[in-house]
Amino acid sequence: MRIHFATAELAPLVQAGGLGDAVTGLALALAARGHTLTCVLPAYRRALASPACPTLAPAGEVRITLPDGELAGRWLEGTLSPGVRLRLLDLPRLYDRPGLYGEQGRDYADNPLRYIALARAVAALCRAERPDALVVHDWHAALAVATLRTVFTHDGGRETATVQVVHNNAYQGRCAPELYAATGLPSGLYHPDGVEAWGSLCLLKAGIMFADRIVAVSPGYAREIQRAPAGEGLEGAYTFLAHRLSGIANGIDTARFDPSTDPALPARYSAEKPAGKARCRAALLAELGLPPARPGRLCVMIGRFAQQKGWDVLAAAIDDLVEGGATLALLGAGDAGIATRIRAAAARHPQRVALRAGFDDALARRMYAGADAVLIPSRFEPCGLVQMIAQRYGAVPVAHRVGGLSDTIAEPRARVRGLDWSRASGVLFDPLSPDTLASAAAKVGALADAGDLPAVQQRLLGLDVSWSAPALRWEKLLRAAVRDVRARA
Repeated sequence: MRIHFATAELAPLVQAGGLGDAVTGLALALAARGHTLTCVLPAYRRALASPACPTLAPAGEVRITLPDGELAGRWLEGTLSPGVRLRLLDLPRLYDRPGLYGEQGRDYADNPLRYIALARAVAALCRAERPDALVVHDWHAALAVATLRTVFTHDGGRETATVQVVHNNAYQGRCAPELYAATGLPSGLYHPDGVEAWGSLCLLKAGIMFADRIVAVSPGYAREIQRAPAGEGLEGAYTFLAHRLSGIANGIDTARFDPSTDPALPARYSAEKPAGKARCRAALLAELGLPPARPGRLCVMIGRFAQQKGWDVLAAAIDDLVEGGATLALLGAGDAGIATRIRAAAARHPQRVALRAGFDDALARRMYAGADAVLIPSRFEPCGLVQMIAQRYGAVPVAHRVGGLSDTIAEPRARVRGLDWSRASGVLFDPLSPDTLASAAAKVGALADAGDLPAVQQRLLGLDVSWSAPALRWEKLLRAAVRDVRARA
């Protein structure tokens, strides 16, 4: 199949979070299965300056008519990897800026227009090239789906199957109704069954309402967005379109995250040769200035200080975790209030809690490698990468039972005496509270006390958390969507 991806982020060129990793991982996995991918994204200043940016050549003009004039630019084309072509939308007025979405903690005021332009250019590109399928990621390019199905419906717009991917429904591209004129859509679509949501123009809804398929990034998240609060006001639309909605969990880049080859680690290890993990554990404690930790009690947490990620819950649980025997290694930055609480807890327990502010990718991988458990108390998690990276490095994820976490972690089964870990790949807990987090982490300690932690770690190291299985599911979905579109033609 010839497949076009439209996205705001693409690793390693440009990304602000996990979206870029997920889009690239899926594109590479589908290309490996023999499909031809074209990834379309803005020609951000940061993308053009990236060391990973390939040689680009002009590939045609772009003109977008707006109510107040015309945007003129061009396409730039290159090859990211075998089977994956790049198309960058070069509109300097919109994308030649220092930041991706904004600067100094503020979004650019014209972000809706920036991504309306991207979506309209994507739709025109698909009209010209007529790929088998267009896959749009999150709200940034969702308008392209509605444009194909309305503006270009009699000009090739119905020949391409369309898929709207929902990576994070909390971000919907809601903007002022006055911007409707800039969308280029026909009059009459600004209503609750079209692109309006609670008094706003909702760009994500332009994809949801017109796409042939809607894919959330895990089965659990596909269920959650059909009700409040995860639906964020669109739960009615998702429920109405449930026959088009499915969930496919992401994978991770198992070449990048590989403890058998990772140059950041003091020792390499694998499921076949697991001994190096113990050396990584000892080295991590020494690097962080912590004394030896009890088996099963070295817990790490990595990521952005935010309530969504549950760092406030972790801050409230630190005293209980330490009292239960845990040693904590923490890496992150973000919300100032949460950071203050965590620093205070670290000061109370200098021999048991180590905090490193900011983000250091190499240190993060050493923390995964050294950890007994990785704490993931997220309030919501559409899919999540942390739990799969933890598993890849042989650390037990301890996670709130929500979204993709519940799809990618098999918890131990209760038995008459203790827990059956024979098929478990982590610990899930609910409800979300400091007490339940501390109790869940204690299960890993109990596992170590029983002498069974090394066997569980070895099994985690052997799990397939790659994109192989998700790519096969995606291929089946895309083939079905293409078949349906051709049957209608």
